[in-house]
Amino acid sequence: MEYKNIVIGSSLPALLFAYYNEYPIIINSLRRPFRFDSLSMDVQFHDEVIRSNSYLWSAVAWRLSMEGLAPFGPSAKSVRIKDDVISNVVESGTNIKISFEKCYVFDDDNLTVENEILQEASGEVRVFDWMNVRRGTTHGIDYLGSEDDFVRHIYFYKSERIDGNHNKKDLVAVSFLKEEDLQDFEYSETMARFKIQKEMSSHGIIGAKSGLTHDGKQRKYNVKVEPDYRYVEPLGRRVYQNSERVEFINLTAEEVVMEYA
Repeated sequence: MEYKNIVIGSSLPALLFAYYNEYPIIINSLRRPFRFDSLSMDVQFHDEVIRSNSYLWSAVAWRLSMEGLAPFGPSAKSVRIKDDVISNVVESGTNIKISFEKCYVFDDDNLTVENEILQEASGEVRVFDWMNVRRGTTHGIDYLGSEDDFVRHIYFYKSERIDGNHNKKDLVAVSFLKEEDLQDFEYSETMARFKIQKEMSSHGIIGAKSGLTHDGKQRKYNVKVEPDYRYVEPLGRRVYQNSERVEFINLTAEEVVMEYA
């Protein structure tokens, strides 16, 4: 295969850049925007006004696919750039050779390049602790926040574990840590659970009724949450030396929209 210009990346800025410039894209990671992330401005995309990162990502990905600009599927297993040729190994294991004149790289997941690394990634990570709520599922709160790096945000959402029409909620907590913190028990899923339960209780979230006390007052269970899974997203990124054929781009989605839409 041969393209004059091609984009490598899986982030929203990468997809927007490919779409606005009508360049094909190699989506090199299964990483997708967090469901509660939002843009700092409204984005007009066709007949919709969108602020949700994940919704806009899906809309752009669909358009790229329909217009033949995402010909390699939802994720490459590995990508290697050598001289003017990209070796793209797709999910089936097929190695597709792509000749190009200019390659724009947004994300280096699963990517091997000859370009010199000028600076390593910072080691900062965003940690998502998805929790199943066992007691305290029914309340009117959608978000709790703090100034702490550990469990800074708690987002509540309609539980997807329960079928049918209901008002029960599960949650995800978001922390901002260093990679080395992940080995520290103080930042473990267990400690996240304790902190989440404390935050929920302090904001009046309680469990189901459990009879009466000896003096006739209503007794209720304390809240209880259980870890489902933890996902760690690297925030830092390597800085590479650009070359004549390969350019590394660090733009936000908003900057891509403002410059190229």
